[in-house]
Parts: sequence; C-alpha cells; structure tokens
Amino acid sequence: MTCGKFLIVASVVLMVTPRVSAQQASVSPSALNFAPQVISLVSLGSQPQTVTVTNTGNANLVISSVQVSGGFKQANNCSTVSPHGSCTVTVSFSPGTVGSFNGAITINDNAASSPQIVSLSGNAIAPAQLSPGTVSFGTIAVGTSSPSKTLTFSAAPNSSLSINQISASGNFAESNNCPATLQGGQSCIINVVFHPTVNAAVNGALAVSTLVGNSPLAFSAALTGTGSGSVVSHVAVQPATLKFGNKGPDLVDTVKQVTLTNTSSNTSLTIQNVSLSGSPNAVGAFPLYKINSTTCQGLLAPGAQCKIVVAFSTTFSSLFPQKYPAALTITDSDPTSPQVVGLFGNQVEQLTFTPGSVVFPPQAVGTTVTKAVAVTGHDLQAGLLLDVTTSGDFSETGDLSPCLLTFGGRCNLTISFTPGRTGMVKGAITIETYPECNPFPLHKCSDPVVLNLAGTGQ
Repeated sequence: MTCGKFLIVASVVLMVTPRVSAQQASVSPSALNFAPQVISLVSLGSQPQTVTVTNTGNANLVISSVQVSGGFKQANNCSTVSPHGSCTVTVSFSPGTVGSFNGAITINDNAASSPQIVSLSGNAIAPAQLSPGTVSFGTIAVGTSSPSKTLTFSAAPNSSLSINQISASGNFAESNNCPATLQGGQSCIINVVFHPTVNAAVNGALAVSTLVGNSPLAFSAALTGTGSGSVVSHVAVQPATLKFGNKGPDLVDTVKQVTLTNTSSNTSLTIQNVSLSGSPNAVGAFPLYKINSTTCQGLLAPGAQCKIVVAFSTTFSSLFPQKYPAALTITDSDPTSPQVVGLFGNQVEQLTFTPGSVVFPPQAVGTTVTKAVAVTGHDLQAGLLLDVTTSGDFSETGDLSPCLLTFGGRCNLTISFTPGRTGMVKGAITIETYPECNPFPLHKCSDPVVLNLAGTGQ
C-alpha cells in the first residue's frame, strides 16, 4: 500500500474592525470679529456672539476649562458633552480702554486636539474725535492774523454728545458751527486763527468739552505757530513748554513749574490773569491740568521772578489713553502779552509694551519660536500684579514686578508661539493690575492691559 501524503492548509482570515472614534472636538466658527465698540464710563459692551463646541466622536468630551483674554468676556454651558452633542460659549467684547484688541477663547478638554482655540478681534473707539491732532500756522507777522485753519469734531457712530464749551489758548482764536448736540456720525467745523504778539514760537491748544451721557469728557489739539517782528519783550518764561511725558492712571499727579521773570530794569510788570484756556478740562469733570499754586499776580518788580506750579492728572481719564496738548496763558501789561506756555501730557495705560504688538512669522506646526518684549511702568504709585493670562498657542515668562514698583520701571517678557494647527492664530497676554484701589475685593477696580499676539501655523 502506498501511503499518500496529504497537505492540509489552514486558512486564516483576519477581520479588520474599524477603530471606534474617541472624543473629538470641533468649534464653529473658528474666529469672531466684533464691530467697533464705542466706550464710555457706563459702556455695557457689545452684543454677544456664540461659538458652538461639538463632540464629533463616540465618547464623552469632558471640557475642563474655558478661558478668554484680551478685553473679551465669556459665559458657557460646557462641561461634559455626549457623542454628537454640543455646547455653546457666548462671547462679548467689553474693552476697558480704546484701541484694537486681539484675544482668544482657549477650550481645554480631553480630545487629542486640545486645546481648541477661537481667535477674537475687536476695536474700541472713543465717542468723539477732534482732528487733526496738531495744526501748524507757520510764521506770521506780529500784529497780524493768519489765514484760518480748520479742525473737524466728529461724534462716533452710535454715539451722541452735547458740547459744553470750545476754547483756544492765548494768541489763538476760534469760531465754529458746532451745534449744542452731535448725533452719531455727525461732525462740525472749528476754524482757528493765529495772532502772534511775540517774536518767537508759540505752542497753544484748542479744547472741546463735551458731555457723553452723564460723563464729562474733553478732547484737545495742539496749535503751533511762530511770530515774526521787531517787538521787544520784557518777560521771560522758562521753560517755554512743560513736557509731562507718559503717565498711567494713578492717583498721584505729575507736577512741573514755570518761572516768569520781569527782565525790565526800570518798569514793573502787572500780571492780570493766569489761566488754562484751551486745555482739555471738561466742564464738571476732574481736571486733567491744574494750577496748583502761583505767585504770579499783581505787580512784579523790575528783575523779579514769580512761579506757577502746574499739575497733570490722569485719575479719571484711563478710558481714553491719548495725547492731551494744553496751554498756560499769562496775561500781563507787557506789549507781547499774552505769554503762552505749551503743556504736553500723554495718558497711557499703566504698562506699555515695546513693540506694541507681536506677530510671529509662519512656522511649522509643533515648533516653538520666541520673541522678546520690553515692558515699561507709568504709575507714580506702586501697583499690585493680580494675574497674567495668555491665550491661544502662546505662552510667556518674565518678572513684571520691577515695572510695578517705580515710575519708569522696565522689565522684559519672553513670548513663545507653538502653533497646534495650520492657519492664523490670534491671542493676547492680559495683565491684570491693581494700581489705585484698596484691594477688597481684588478684581472690582483692576486695570487690565493687553498685548496683542498673532502667528501662523503651517
């Protein structure tokens, strides 16, 4: 018998089962842009917009936190989202000051793509604008008047205001067609002429005092011109301008002094008035500029001196950081009267950044690039750092305490960008400080400042 060999082949069938998707998150939209927001002391913020977070996977999406930065506020109903379910984040734009703002919603969850990021942007504007900010009249003969120059005063869209007063400093005069009330989008014209009395440069100012709702606000523009002629002055004023520089919103005034000298050897000088005409001091408001004291009054003997002490205050102007040109006008018996001293002060936020915003060049997803930012403090009284929030695919390191302890203090931040996805990513560093209030409760009168950030993943 012949034994045969049988080959038995076992067939193995591999069954490949599709992988069940775990929790997956998507957000829509991926960016929100808010219309320009007119702000005031009682601004309620913008109309809210909504972001929807959807769980596109097959396991529960657990959202651990939702954070927002850069002048935006959020409310949400997001905690645990079941498969194919969703939740919403409602966002409003509530800026504390004028300017352009970036921000981001950062949603931390248990999805592999966490965090989810929604870019935010908005622009906050003042209720009115006086433009241009500087008007130059060139050289004009003493005793004559220049051709008029035009400034435009405009109410912002969706804003209305009443005009209480328009005034110009010595050597300048104004006329206007401004009504008692301006509605949103309306504007009026202010014409200014220069009438020099002295053979020298004159730095003056024009101011418009308004009432926005119940809030008195003032706006100003610098006026400059040079007188030319043979007139001889027996009055010397030093310095010719007072430069207060940058000042944050604290309770301590910046104070500077003017010295007036009667340079005549035989004639007394009669000082009739010292005023802040043309300065941005709104009617009924705490003044931006004050004459703290003056000995310049009545008769000033030949060769004698007197002094005027002027203060620049930013106690109630933090909503509108901008330049505030002003002028001190001294009326006296000299043929070159009035004497005009230009005042220049800038209201800034408690901290300012150099550069003022940071944009990273396109870089590969998952890589990290850093940039350095210098920070300067502008408060005369020490501040308290509450917290620092960084949003988007950004992070920061640095010690800010030197900036908050002394006026002009400088410190540095290192900003890192690590894109987690392709495309444009906006974010911000929001530094919440406490410069001027008794800290109970801490966050009721904080003073947040924002550094805009942007970058692109590729």
